[in-house]
Amino acid sequence: MNNKVCAPLCLLLAGAGMLTACSPAPDHNAAALTELKDQVATLEARDQIRDLFANYGRTLDSRDFKAFGLLYAKDSEYVGGGGAAAHGAAEIEAQLETVLKANASGANLHVFSNEKIDVHGDSATALSRGAFYVQDAAGQPTALIFATYKDELVREDGQWKFKRREVIGDIPGPSNEEKIGMPLPKLSGDWVISSSVGGKTPITVYCTLVQQRSNLTGTCTPEMAKPTPSALTGDVSAWRARWGYNVVFNGKPGRVDFTASKMTETTLEGSLSLSGTVAPFTATKK
Repeated sequence: MNNKVCAPLCLLLAGAGMLTACSPAPDHNAAALTELKDQVATLEARDQIRDLFANYGRTLDSRDFKAFGLLYAKDSEYVGGGGAAAHGAAEIEAQLETVLKANASGANLHVFSNEKIDVHGDSATALSRGAFYVQDAAGQPTALIFATYKDELVREDGQWKFKRREVIGDIPGPSNEEKIGMPLPKLSGDWVISSSVGGKTPITVYCTLVQQRSNLTGTCTPEMAKPTPSALTGDVSAWRARWGYNVVFNGKPGRVDFTASKMTETTLEGSLSLSGTVAPFTATKK
């Protein structure tokens, strides 16, 4: 209806209590536009997060550790790299600088793929895969590790940053480390391991580790009445060692597994699993 006609007609209808007859129809275009804007915002966020993933690799590969630290939020956490979790941009920056300098003396390359990103306003979660390539003795590229990245992300000061990044080694490949001549921790010797089960029962285990390149053999004996040594097997990489053995508890079969994530020539720290019960451990070399 023509606006010149509708206006006086609405005045007449108002007097008769029928003003709603002239109310505008619902604007379906506005709802569709809002939905479109939300979809575009989500796509832009995902694209910016992909840039964040790429910059993670670029800054490490170029040894720009200051720029690497800027990729993390103020209250952030990094889990991986062969050590304890690092917290805050400065601590994360320092840990990755140490790890990278220890694991790759020449050129290297980080790549990522298969990313799944879920955006929720100013926060997001993501799952992706990655690989780390280094140069071997002949200068040729060699895949050192394939990993899964589990990320929590946040938009901070208008920029997407890592809130928490967990790196899970899928194929650490000690054989690759040997192939490129990377030095491995030397763990052969007698170790005294201290731990507790459920935080209550202290236990002591004496392990003799025999290392042949990246392979571990030997025996472990618990401190108890009439102990019986158990034959162990395991392996060593540049950032962790693991070994385990089968046992019998009260007539029932069980399993003990050790994973050391912090290693020096005379000390080890990590976690043990005693038939599924996990506890931290420390070890000193005799």
